[in-house]
Amino acid sequence: MFILQTSAPRMSYLSLLVPIVKTNLIGLCLDDNSLSTMKEENVWFEHAPSKVALKWHWPIGLIYDTLLASLPSSSLGLPLQVTVHLNPVPADKGLLPNSIPVCREAFMSQIKEADFVRWGSTRRVTNLRQREAESLWEGLVEHDFDKFWLVASKLVPIPPSPSSAHSAPMPHTQPPNSSIDRMPDGNGVRNVPLRVYLPENIPVIQALSGPVDETGRRVTLGAALVDLAPSLFPEPTSTSKRRLARAFIHGVQVPLETELGWLGAVMCCADGWVAVVIHLGR
Repeated sequence: MFILQTSAPRMSYLSLLVPIVKTNLIGLCLDDNSLSTMKEENVWFEHAPSKVALKWHWPIGLIYDTLLASLPSSSLGLPLQVTVHLNPVPADKGLLPNSIPVCREAFMSQIKEADFVRWGSTRRVTNLRQREAESLWEGLVEHDFDKFWLVASKLVPIPPSPSSAHSAPMPHTQPPNSSIDRMPDGNGVRNVPLRVYLPENIPVIQALSGPVDETGRRVTLGAALVDLAPSLFPEPTSTSKRRLARAFIHGVQVPLETELGWLGAVMCCADGWVAVVIHLGR
């Protein structure tokens, strides 16, 4: 058995590791002829202890966080133990063949979808120059935050100012004729691109979640989860039920009092989505 130990940014993707794995691991296992004919799109990854196939279109950090929420802690740890497969992925694993170009296309599609959820149109993405759009992907691949953020800052709202119990209600949408060159804060978007990841392979929850309610008051993560997963996050006024789960973003437990608009501006992934991973238990 050959073992390769490497590291990767949480925001990166498994597809980007294939060339490294091919050079430093697969090349030790195959002869030159087999290596030259190997199809990289057939390479897929599996969590070794649990045999869970790892999704190449999810950020690596999100993969780890969802495993942590679903599996016993004894089966996890760092470094993450991953088995590399070279044959086409079995149909029952639910994965499509992957490659870096396909991963890039999926990444850009997620950015565009998040842009639509956030602003009600994709104009901020489609108005980017080709070189700017390329810089989003290149910044991710090169782990170059400045290069990435130079363009991403044109898509993601600025952090909102701290809330106050005496602050006036805030509008929940931009005026229809507002210029896309003006960047509102996190409470000036139509909706926050939000996905909730539940354990045990339960389908991902995606719903429209505005940063402020109909009265103009700021919405918290807890309030959003009451709507999206009421069995785990019952109404705060309920005396018969207790909260049965915790919310994590980027591996950090997030207080339920955190404002949704702030999370959308500060805690989104590179693809623009706020990925909330639910851990059962108080």
